[in-house]
Amino acid sequence: MDNRQDVRYARKKMDASCLLLYNGHSFVTRVINISATGILVKLVEDDVVKDLSLESICILEIVVDESLNIHVSSKVTRIEGNQLGLHFIAIPEDKQVALWKLLGDYVHEVEPIDY
Repeated sequence: MDNRQDVRYARKKMDASCLLLYNGHSFVTRVINISATGILVKLVEDDVVKDLSLESICILEIVVDESLNIHVSSKVTRIEGNQLGLHFIAIPEDKQVALWKLLGDYVHEVEPIDY
């Protein structure tokens, strides 16, 4: 990726479920978009993830369909209402190819950061 500070990996909009595991609890979310480095999800119910804050570490089970389930570790980078932005910190080796295939051309594309 370009080392400029004003771009990031392009985000792919998608409709998928994501189970967020944090502090012994699980929360059902919907994927809003995903990129090579992170994901934006929305809580399905009006749940509040108790004690969740920036830098919290979560486990995500991203369920695209019955044949594709991607398990990743992530760090919370943004909390806005019922939306959470998370940065991938660990993607198991056996799931990396599946994630790159899911992203397709978005793996290498960049877009401007809209502040």
